[in-house]
Amino acid sequence: MARTKLTKTGSGTIQKLSAPQAQTREYHVIPDDDGWLVKRDEALTGLFAHDLDAAIAQAVRAAERDSHNGLEVMVCVQEADGHCRKVWP
Repeated sequence: MARTKLTKTGSGTIQKLSAPQAQTREYHVIPDDDGWLVKRDEALTGLFAHDLDAAIAQAVRAAERDSHNGLEVMVCVQEADGHCRKVWP
């Protein structure tokens, strides 16, 4: 749960500070020659699985760690036609 930050101005009034914009991190499960790779924000993560469900599980575990650290996260799977289908959350 995000906290509201307040600051006191020179004149003694209290102002609410604007909350920082949440950073969104995207994990993409993409087809590879003999399995599935997991990429994060266009960079390879080193995660690979021969089975799609296993690759999705790896991506979700990584996304859950990032979510726990305060980032907004999503996981999607690249379909054969090139578009991404969101699978988590």
